[in-house]
Amino acid sequence: MEFNYSFLTAYSHLRLVVKRVDPALKEKLKQNTVTLESEYEKLEKSDLDNWENIRGPSLWEDSRTVQKQRREAVRLRTE
Repeated sequence: MEFNYSFLTAYSHLRLVVKRVDPALKEKLKQNTVTLESEYEKLEKSDLDNWENIRGPSLWEDSRTVQKQRREAVRLRTE
């Protein structure tokens, strides 16, 4: 059986990197209390029935020109 040294070196490197995590970052991650339930509550509060599909510019379109056209269209709708 041949031993895979590249796996061993990658694992050793990962182990060292994990040990060097900043303590302030560790504390911040522990204080993060985002849960699935809290994210679900945010989605429940949002109005998902009234939304507008906004198309981004294609690769060949200039994004500034497209944005300018959209702003003009919105301005005309509100007048």
